[in-house]
Amino acid sequence: MQEALSRRNFVKYGSAAAATAGLTGCMGGGNQSTTDGGSSETNMGSSNTPLQWIGPAYGVREGQGERYTEVTGREVETTTATGSTVQQQVLSGGRNTMDVFSLDTSTASALTVDNDASYGMNTEDLSNWSESAISDLFVNPSERIPQLEEQTETIDQEVWESKSDGTLRLPPYAYNFDAIGYNPKYVDDVSKWSALFDDQYEGEVLVNGAAPIQIPQTMMHLLDNDQIDGSVGELNNPTEDQLDTVIDYLVEQKSNGQFRSTWTAYGNSVNLMAGEEAVIGDLWQPAALDVRRSGTPCEYATMSKGTQGYRFWYVGMAPLKPGASDRNNLESVHNLYNDIHLGAWFPGYIQNWGYSVPHYPNKELVRDGSDASGEGMGPEYYDWAYEGKRTYEAVDNPALFDPQSYDWSAEEGTPASNGQKRDCGSIEERIDRIGFFQIWPDNAQYMLDRWQDFQSA
Repeated sequence: MQEALSRRNFVKYGSAAAATAGLTGCMGGGNQSTTDGGSSETNMGSSNTPLQWIGPAYGVREGQGERYTEVTGREVETTTATGSTVQQQVLSGGRNTMDVFSLDTSTASALTVDNDASYGMNTEDLSNWSESAISDLFVNPSERIPQLEEQTETIDQEVWESKSDGTLRLPPYAYNFDAIGYNPKYVDDVSKWSALFDDQYEGEVLVNGAAPIQIPQTMMHLLDNDQIDGSVGELNNPTEDQLDTVIDYLVEQKSNGQFRSTWTAYGNSVNLMAGEEAVIGDLWQPAALDVRRSGTPCEYATMSKGTQGYRFWYVGMAPLKPGASDRNNLESVHNLYNDIHLGAWFPGYIQNWGYSVPHYPNKELVRDGSDASGEGMGPEYYDWAYEGKRTYEAVDNPALFDPQSYDWSAEEGTPASNGQKRDCGSIEERIDRIGFFQIWPDNAQYMLDRWQDFQSA
């Protein structure tokens, strides 16, 4: 019997996603159009029923659906929407008529935990998943990033329904380590969130307009400077006292004119940086690349080790309950994840926006191989993206480098001494510098109430 919808949790996560609605449409950067994802009742339960997939634009791009159809011959109908809309559609009946959803770690728990709206995936059914093929960031986070202390427990809770049984709760397929974007014409190298509060940039700083993002970033600054009581392990789940300290500090900074603007819409962050109205801010990497494409230089900060590290999040997908089963599409959802997103083609596709994949250790496939989904990244692109090596060709202006317009070699070559290195370095260096894993905290309502004080200041 299908479990009843928890109204308390629907309200809790509905307000959560509403607070991050601007973000969830922006993390992927994109100029993604929305496709009507309404399901057809005609072939309900038939194996020929088109796969219905809903998620934010950063997780559900047109090319992914097209590649799935090319590989499987099956039709897929995608709906792109903010995290709040995904939740609302799924929990108000979409779980019966759709097959699979994608969400990030700050919004997915409404479906995977509190309302039992999804099925787990067993790793035994995924040929491209193995401990040797998947980063320890997802398999053994407490060993790989012990500096996060109890934050690593929340990574396990997002990824695994049952680690001992090998059942994934929210199988990951793309993620990033968010940092500071800055204009090198006006800003020297920065490596800490404290730079956002440096008075030399007064009136030229962008800060995120979503509470569960900006509060922990500010808390990292305060914790590192002994201005708040707490520990690294509490960063993604702060107490009420900690929330009070952070909000009071942000209100003070805003009243003193430190910030040029807060932003929730992706395009606003790009436009303000591209027009040089702001010169530094917490910027998504796809936004930094779009600033470059406008002709304005933009560097992406290599964050420090220790307290003020990167903000880590991932997007995953899961089959909807009972829709995927009732519509005979459970196997198709597994194919979408395993054959496309853990395949050879997807890593190069998603790296164009700066995102990494969990199966990068599988170099035989991701770097040098191919499968039904397509070719791997090739030596130059993979080595640049994951190993921190320079491009084979010289790059005159690194602050304007665009990976989508560079002609990546499919043959082994020699990195140029004046080639471009990837912003923030190799994947292992970035993992070493994670400071915060994004979730939706326990004190969400109190956080939202206090956030209003900052917004109205």
